[in-house]
Amino acid sequence: MKKKGLLVLLITALLGSMLSAGPVYAASNLTVDLSNVIGPVTHSAGGSLYGVIENKPDNNLFLPLRAKAYINPAVAGYQQPWGAVIPVAQRLAPSGSQVTIRLADWFTGWYDYTNLNDWFNKVTTTVNDVKAAGLTNVYGYEIWNEPDGTWKGRYVGQIDYSDSYVEFTVNAPTAKSYAMTVRYANGTNAVSTHTLSVNGTGAGSVSYPVTGGWVADASSASVTVNVNLRAGSNKLRFGKGAGYAELDYIDIAGTSPVRYEAENATVNRANLFNSGYASSNTTGNLTFNEFFSLTYTKLKQLDPTAKAIGPSFATYRHNAMLDFMTYQKSKNTLPEITSWHQLWDENFTANHNDYRAIENSLGISGRPISINEYSGRGYAEVEGMPGVVAPLIAKFERLRVDTAMQSYWDVPYPGRLGSLLATDTQRNGGWWFYKWYGDMSGNMVSVTPPNVNDIRAVDGFANVDSAKRYASVLFGGVTDGSVNVVIKNFPSFFGTNGSKVRVRAEWTPFVNRTTPVNTTNTLFETEYTISNNQITVPISGLYNNDGYRLYITPAGQPTNVYEAEDAAVNHANIASGASASGGKYVAQIDYSDSYVDFYVKVPTTRTYTMTIRYANGTGANSTHNLAYNGGAWSTITYAPTAGWGQFGTVNVNVNLTAGDNIIRLAKGSTGYAELDNITIN
Repeated sequence: MKKKGLLVLLITALLGSMLSAGPVYAASNLTVDLSNVIGPVTHSAGGSLYGVIENKPDNNLFLPLRAKAYINPAVAGYQQPWGAVIPVAQRLAPSGSQVTIRLADWFTGWYDYTNLNDWFNKVTTTVNDVKAAGLTNVYGYEIWNEPDGTWKGRYVGQIDYSDSYVEFTVNAPTAKSYAMTVRYANGTNAVSTHTLSVNGTGAGSVSYPVTGGWVADASSASVTVNVNLRAGSNKLRFGKGAGYAELDYIDIAGTSPVRYEAENATVNRANLFNSGYASSNTTGNLTFNEFFSLTYTKLKQLDPTAKAIGPSFATYRHNAMLDFMTYQKSKNTLPEITSWHQLWDENFTANHNDYRAIENSLGISGRPISINEYSGRGYAEVEGMPGVVAPLIAKFERLRVDTAMQSYWDVPYPGRLGSLLATDTQRNGGWWFYKWYGDMSGNMVSVTPPNVNDIRAVDGFANVDSAKRYASVLFGGVTDGSVNVVIKNFPSFFGTNGSKVRVRAEWTPFVNRTTPVNTTNTLFETEYTISNNQITVPISGLYNNDGYRLYITPAGQPTNVYEAEDAAVNHANIASGASASGGKYVAQIDYSDSYVDFYVKVPTTRTYTMTIRYANGTGANSTHNLAYNGGAWSTITYAPTAGWGQFGTVNVNVNLTAGDNIIRLAKGSTGYAELDNITIN
């Protein structure tokens, strides 16, 4: 890109960032405790829904993200015309990423479920196909998606008047007393009743204890009463009594059928409502809880090692989660992984803690949590925006969420890693933020924000790697434009009080998801002296849309050496060796699509000397192809070395531009070579 074009892009980025709307926050402190390890780096929130499909994006765009997991349809051609899990899982397997299988995507619409036998056939086909394909990177089976909105239950409410009633027709084989279970909701503050008549004769009343909400609040419960029925057809009428209650269905064991839906009864002066928390004809006369339990049992019959994921609610609600977990525990069908979405700026910290409290109250061991869709409240406009996702990822990391995947609001464009690509081939500012996330290694450490509950205010996440001798902090969110980052309790490799550390502050601008960003920007690079085992890095001129990184190394440690094992590696393998710097190198760069992409940052545009540390055990000259920033190919020739894993060096000039550059070394036409690192001077 010409300098003029780059200038226009940067000005546009600045303007877009400054125009971001939202509340104004006071100057903020982020405190990073490098000694407080919260767990290993897993890149748990790096994945996305439909972000990788069969032919998009190119491997070089998803490899640097190192995402733990993605979500894909069980099969293509129904809910989505692309993205079938088996070919996508096969694409992702060499990168180490896993896949969640969305079983509900067998259906068109949202979702056009038919019956349990058809559903079991679909589940069986999926599991058998996955086993036949030999997939080893399946994260789990998501049994359903957003049941609170897509499970097509119905119930009767507003049974509020003296002439309101719901009359069921029940067929009994013999005359006797039957146990009748009534599924109801009572959102009042006191016990409510319905009058009950059987075949026109008063049979007393049904009492409904308080449920804490209505059916739409996921606050249903059941009561059981005895009713005397005659052989053949019976009329059971529920009429308005004291207080108010809603009806979902009645179950009468021993009759045919057992379940009688309120929607199918004769309803007078009351209304029918839709709810994902109810049963209906459309759902095969099953509540979602019942459906999940039956599917779980079927899944385990097909593959006892399979992990079930659920309930995958679109919105976290205490009552819904409590009801779901209580029921599944009673049936011994608890999911191995608990899931829900984060899409509406909910207080994730509070919801997470509420869920863990539910587990504790029910005596359930802690499940891994998967936030299987996440974004800010602005949908597609904020999907992947660093200033929106940084506070979310920070909370996912702080609370050790096992996986989290970006949502798919930009519906016409699958294969864009959520909304991290401006086009099918161009990165936007969000991609670079997730690339920084993918660069993290070692252990995640504690970051304390101004308010752990605020989903929009500045927040961050950090790592430290003692083997590679660096730490990094990523952050973003709403501020008044200023943040003080306090970094404390430095590991010994940084030195002690009085030692200097070098801090590079970087910024990735975000205008919108369709604006390409070809490089991040360095705000400053400065040395700080450790005092009281901490430093404070003040940063001003921040924009609410954008993402930021601090990269911290001991002063004097070279930052111009790039290890091959830390690069984006395609169709090659990482090997260990005592002669390799860092103990690892990239081997078996042996195929036509094998390559290693190094992401290199330089301060100015000029010609640099690149020293390649390689091994060539062929006994003759070998070659790699070299290209940088998508430019023309050239050939690098490697003289023989003492053997494989025994390294020599070769120098080559490269013309790099200020900022981020991508240097690719790929399989050449002659022989083979291994890569340890490159050094840029």
